Amino acid sequence: MSKPLRLSGQDYASPLSFDLGNTKLNKTVDIGNNGVSASTDQFGRVLQLSTYHPIHGIIVATPYSQFDKTRYHDPQYVRQYRTKMLQMLANDEKGFGIVVEDLNLTFGLQHLSMSAARSSCTTKRGICITTTMHADDGGNFSQTVVLRNPTTAPMSVDYRINLRLSVHRASYGQLTEGGPLIPPDCENQLQLDGNTSFSVTNPLLRGCLLGSLTLDNKPHGLSGIQESVSTGVLSDAISPVQTITIDPESQVTLRAQFTLFASIPDKDPVFPSRTCSRGKQCLSSGWRDDSRCSTYIVRRNVDYILGNCVVPMPDDVVGLITDHVALPLGWNRDNYWQWRLLLNMYQRLDKLLEPTQRDVYKSRIERVLKGHLKWAHEVAERPHTFWHRSYVIAGKPKDGPTFQLDQQCYPLLELCDYSDAFPDDKTFVRGLVRGAAVHEVLSSIVSRRDTSSGLFPTDETPGDDAVDHPFHFSSHVLLWYTVYRIAKLFLEYGAPMGFSHQGVLDLAASIRRATLKHFIQDTEADEESGRGQRIAYLVDGLGTKTFYHDANDIPTIFAVQWGFLTSDAEIKAWHNTMAFALSPRNQLGYASGGDFSGLGSVHSKGPWPLGYFQELLYAHMMGDDAGREGAIKRIVGSMQWDGTFGEAVNVETGAVTSKAWFSWPGAMISAMIVEEGVCF
Repeated sequence: MSKPLRLSGQDYASPLSFDLGNTKLNKTVDIGNNGVSASTDQFGRVLQLSTYHPIHGIIVATPYSQFDKTRYHDPQYVRQYRTKMLQMLANDEKGFGIVVEDLNLTFGLQHLSMSAARSSCTTKRGICITTTMHADDGGNFSQTVVLRNPTTAPMSVDYRINLRLSVHRASYGQLTEGGPLIPPDCENQLQLDGNTSFSVTNPLLRGCLLGSLTLDNKPHGLSGIQESVSTGVLSDAISPVQTITIDPESQVTLRAQFTLFASIPDKDPVFPSRTCSRGKQCLSSGWRDDSRCSTYIVRRNVDYILGNCVVPMPDDVVGLITDHVALPLGWNRDNYWQWRLLLNMYQRLDKLLEPTQRDVYKSRIERVLKGHLKWAHEVAERPHTFWHRSYVIAGKPKDGPTFQLDQQCYPLLELCDYSDAFPDDKTFVRGLVRGAAVHEVLSSIVSRRDTSSGLFPTDETPGDDAVDHPFHFSSHVLLWYTVYRIAKLFLEYGAPMGFSHQGVLDLAASIRRATLKHFIQDTEADEESGRGQRIAYLVDGLGTKTFYHDANDIPTIFAVQWGFLTSDAEIKAWHNTMAFALSPRNQLGYASGGDFSGLGSVHSKGPWPLGYFQELLYAHMMGDDAGREGAIKRIVGSMQWDGTFGEAVNVETGAVTSKAWFSWPGAMISAMIVEEGVCF
């Protein structure tokens, strides 16, 4: 398959041009606004609509059935279920909404904003079609199809209304399952209201999808669709073919609007307004240098976080999910780096955005920066005092009491970053510093310290994989950095009971000493590097160690920049480690044998864009122009059409092989572009 082309060559501000005869859309069109996310095909037909639910976290309306609750421990099924929408795109299976018949295979596609996208195509009879997908501020999603007859004779268009869908909970299926949350059963009830509006209610979930259809802003009938009930997809809920005749040199507008509710109204449902908010249909993105690929990456990844991963809640609380499809869960690790990108963006709004867009992004980002700290410190439950591996975004732990050392650090580091960025917001910061989370989590970490080695154990690596030895290097770098940074807050706001400013500084120093002692190891001589010192990946504190590096181990690449490694010998060991990590000598972690060779993970085979990020940052630090160019080439080649990145890619083609929806790699790459001024 050839790749899609931009209508203006490599101008990333222009629409993409697709020909479905030789290029399938490799990812959905993803837009969102205020906690409502929509994934559609290229014609606006909905493949997933999702929203926040105060009990279940995220609920969805999809044209496919709920996750099989008996197969949470079947990784192959989990992977297959995650690709449902990609399979539908590949097989041209229709989502729900307006389905126009007899379309040509070529179309143009463009994101207008985080909440709107537009496609253009023609029918085989010559009707010009413009479809706008929009998630408005009020939680409504609309598919607006403008049908234009450019000829001097009347022309007709055939279409159908497809309501084959199911309302159910997000799956939360994991490859390394930490404890499945079984979803409620489905009982989807389709009811019609005057044949122009409908509801699909799942009373077992307490979720409801309301919808309506208009023609030129007037109610339009759902002809041929009958009320029904199903334990899965409403398989018969599709209209017969209907025909619209369009006058010469005229146009008509069909609009389907959908609103997914987190609860069933106690009384008769109030159907969505038939005059929806249409959003800005601007031709300019509002970003400076928006024709550059690097700007496109930053723009699209920031928009994906704000549009699809931000979940507003009551009391100005804001949740963040890792992605809106595969794992719509709160994950401290991923969330910190998403949050950090938004902070970097916030601090450079004048440089990155035209004046027309600055206030829009400023207000949204401010809400997230403060609101997510509230979520992490006050909403995310800690029944065992420490933060769990992942969370249903309503605040309940998704997994059992697995202790991941790095996940304890990120909300504390986020608080430090916020305090530095907003030094005048002292009342808010003081409340969190003196809150239960800081005290209980730090106490939990310290209580686990190994008295013999001085190291701190973890149950799993940052890849969510069980450890062979209890002590993990990059988690210790992160722990040292967090403890060192939080000492400053204790100096200004006072330390929790049992801690002091000086005591925490001493703790940071002892973490560093123990880590350097046990992790910097002599290595065997080999042909490429000779004999020298390298940093171990895992150790047991008694002399046994593992040499490996993983794309998930982000703190290692920052070990010098953060000041953890300072002496010539320490930095030399780090260079040796990175040279090993970014080469085939890292046999379990590096994927070689193709143009897209790179650092990956045992978690999902193949090179990872997170690995390309590490390679780019390392080359940038070293002033290695050739290495920088090679990493950029693979980053651009593995980028999906919408500027985002998957978890893992094919080593020969760069096509995504695991988790097409994954915010973390794009957040890392984008943050480097913003912070370091890398342009391409």
